Parts: sequence; C-alpha cells; structure tokens
Amino acid sequence: MGEFFDYLVAGAPFVVAGVALVLLRWPAIWSGVAALFAALAGALFYPGLGASGSLGPALLEGLGTSGRVLYVLFGGLLLYNLLSAGGAIERVSEFLGRLEPEREALALVVVIGAAPFFESVTGFGVAVVISAPILLAAGFSPIKAAVLSSWGQCAVPWGALGIGTVIGADLSGTSFAELSDGSALLSLPLFPVYAVAAVALAGGWRGVRRRGLEAVMLGLVAGGSTLLTSLFLVPELSGAVGGLAATGVFLAARWRRLSGSRTPVTAMLPYVFLLALLTVANGPGFLREWLASLGPVFAGPGLALFLSAAFAAVLFGLAVGAILSAGQRTFGQFLPTAGAVVTFVLAGQVVAASGAASTLAMGAAAFGGFFPVVAPVVGALGGALTGSNAASNALFMSLQVEAARSLGESEGFVAAVQNVAGSHASMLAPQRVVLAATAVGLAGREGEVARLALAPVAVSVVVLAVIGGFV
Repeated sequence: MGEFFDYLVAGAPFVVAGVALVLLRWPAIWSGVAALFAALAGALFYPGLGASGSLGPALLEGLGTSGRVLYVLFGGLLLYNLLSAGGAIERVSEFLGRLEPEREALALVVVIGAAPFFESVTGFGVAVVISAPILLAAGFSPIKAAVLSSWGQCAVPWGALGIGTVIGADLSGTSFAELSDGSALLSLPLFPVYAVAAVALAGGWRGVRRRGLEAVMLGLVAGGSTLLTSLFLVPELSGAVGGLAATGVFLAARWRRLSGSRTPVTAMLPYVFLLALLTVANGPGFLREWLASLGPVFAGPGLALFLSAAFAAVLFGLAVGAILSAGQRTFGQFLPTAGAVVTFVLAGQVVAASGAASTLAMGAAAFGGFFPVVAPVVGALGGALTGSNAASNALFMSLQVEAARSLGESEGFVAAVQNVAGSHASMLAPQRVVLAATAVGLAGREGEVARLALAPVAVSVVVLAVIGGFV
C-alpha cells in the first residue's frame, strides 16, 4: 500500500496538469499553478518523497530556465510581428499558395521539412513561432495552425543541434554519436506518422487519399536523411539535413511551378539572416563557449531572434510608430504566456528535486522483461511535464539506463528510447502548447490544442513500445 501511495503522490502533478488542461479546460497559467501546488505538496508533506531542503535551489534553477525560454519566446514573437508589419508574412504565404494550392501538401512540407529544419538549428520551440504565423496567413484556422506547428517539432532529439541528446549521452555513458544513431533509427518510422497526421488534419480522409503516399515517402526521406547524416556525416546536423532533404524533394516535384513563380527574396531575407546568425553562433566550439561566457543573453537563439527583428525593421523601412505598435502586440501576446511557462517549469523542477521522478522511473523497473515496453512511457512522462528533451533526459536518463542494466536489457536501446520518447512527448508539454496557442492568438484555449495534437504523439510512443517488445 505504501508503494501505491508513493506512485500516486509522485504522479499527482502529471495527473493534475492533464485534468486541468484537457478535461476542465482551465487556462494554462491556472493549470500550471495547480500542478506546481501538487508537486510542492508532495515534496513538503509526503514522507515518501521529502527532499524539501533541495527545493530552494531547484526553484531557482527553474526560474533561470524559465527566463531563457521566455527570452526566446519574446524574441520570436517580436520577429513575427515586425515581419507582419512589413508585409513579409503575407508575401511568403502568397508565394507558398502559388507554389502549392492544396493545403494538405503545404501542411506536409511545413511539418516534415521547414519546421524540423528550424527546430534543429534553433531549438526551444522557435520553429513554432516561425511556422505557425505562416500557416495562419496561408488560410489555416488558428487551431490547425497551432497543432501543425507543434508537430513540426518532430526532430526534437536534434533541437538546438542536439543539446538534449548531448545531456542524454553524458548521463547514459554513451557517446553522442551512438545515442544519435540509435535515436535516428528509432525515429525512422515516426516521421511518416507526423506526415500522414498533417495531411489528415489539413484535408481529412480525402486529403489522405490524395497525399497519403507522398506523405509517407517524404516522411521516409526525412527519417532516412536524418539517419544517414547521423551515421556518416555530422550527427549534430541530422535533424537539419533531414528537414532540408524533405523540403528539397517536395520542391523538386513542383519544379515547374517553382520556376514560374517569383520568389519573395526580400520577404525571406530576415529568415536567411536568422539562419546565418545561428550557423555562426553554433559553429566552432570556442565561439559557442565564448558567447556563453558573456552571459545568458548571448547563449541560445534569443539574441539571434532580436537581431533578426531589428534587421527586419530596417529592411522594410518600418516607421517608429509601426515598430512601437509591433512591440505592443508582442507584449499583449507574451504576458499571458509567461506565467504559464514559469509555473510548469517550476513544477518540473520540484518533481525532479523531490524524488518523484526517481520514484516513477524505478517503479517502471518492476515490469521486469516488459521494461523495454514501459520505458517509452516513462520517457514520455518526462517530456510531457518538462517540455524539454534536455530536462526529460536529466530527469530520467540515468534511472532508465540503471533499470535496464539491472534487468539485463540493452542499455543503448533504452537510452535511445528515452531520448526519442521524451522528445516527442515534449510537444504536448503545457509550455510548448502555450507557445503554439499564443503564436496564433488562441491564448486560453491550450486544452483544445493539446487534444488535437495528441494522436501522432501517442502513436509514436506506442510504436516505440512495440519495437521494445521485440528487442
């Protein structure tokens, strides 16, 4: 009975967050407050957890993490609003509409090609604030644009050039290349899942009949290119190359339209500028270390987003009034989101510091030979609460690998499962759902976004569990 209550209290923040968001349809900020209180109550008052002495440092670390996420979010929203004020979003959307008038095909290339590329080179969900407005301007409803942009994070194991995978490799005792290879192999059947889901959401079953085969093929191109890049080229660039390869194949099939369309070069220049900054910042190791040594303002994609926003304002010759108006809209979108991000990140930190995460992971080891089937669920729990592959691996990787070792299971396989499952489930994390909802003006309707985004994530976890049953 004691163990039952241990698991019940340890899992309470997950349950509370899910019920509040999905069933009660509370706004994300109040759902986050409820999850945080559940985590704190277990840590402070339940003797099976304890560790209250470590809560202070954990909360401080959570505030630091929240600050980094909010810094990136504000920069991304500001860039979008300035691009919108300059007419760039409208021109890019019109170009995409001429290139591919069918919405299901447009959804496909964004989810499998463009968004994974941006997620891989930036991380932190920046792909959402880049792709969601384009989908919205292309005629998708706000709810569909939010969900599709969320699925565009399907290359999360290599987000921010694989930061989460680096942490997972350190904690699992494997090399980055080995964990990347295993993760890429497991991801190969998952890219087509998101491709078909994108076509289905955009065009229904009729869209699947028209574009289903192309969706599967593009998904395999993205997954195969990711795997080949990890095996034979640069593992850190696996997700980026996979997204580029899928985009290239998509465009090659439409080369006649492409050659006959006028590309909005000026409208795309801020994106090119952003990519150039990120490429430089993520280039030589000494440069990354030097930027990080300057402080959190210079680390990650946040500064690149702000500089790209300034570049866009100058490029489009925006007047001071237009810039101030864009800033005002950005604050209006940002402020309701900030509280939700902070509360959910803090809840994740408390879960880790209190021992609740350890309790849940070690409980999974009780499944014995079925542990490889359960391991994806454990990884998904971490990703769903923390919203970060890095944080999920920090929570559960050591425990997953230790449980696999004690049961005589493949440690490398379990490490890859943890890395992939945590990555994909992070799409459903409240703070990522908040990001998608905010980007399309649906603040307060995060539960709807989460419900629609659930299916391919759940299918991916089931696929990993099935693979675990045969390993």
